[in-house]
Amino acid sequence: MKSFLLKISSPEGDIFYGDAVRLSVRGTEGELAVMAGHIPFVSYVKPCDCRIQVDDETEKVGYIQSGVLTVSKEKTILLCGDFTWK
Repeated sequence: MKSFLLKISSPEGDIFYGDAVRLSVRGTEGELAVMAGHIPFVSYVKPCDCRIQVDDETEKVGYIQSGVLTVSKEKTILLCGDFTWK
């Protein structure tokens, strides 16, 4: 699968920075997933499990209290107040 550049940051610093195949979070309109080539958008993120599929076999999961997700052609950025790896 094709990957995209993902950066997840909190006030404490970067939580994740690298290539990802899929990012799954809960936006204001419900569950959403970002994959390579996704149309650019901005969304508020509600408290939820944040799932990062790194490759075909590896998935990282954390919990996010809330945040803002920005998707552009160059990269995807998730800014959050609090993030905890599971």
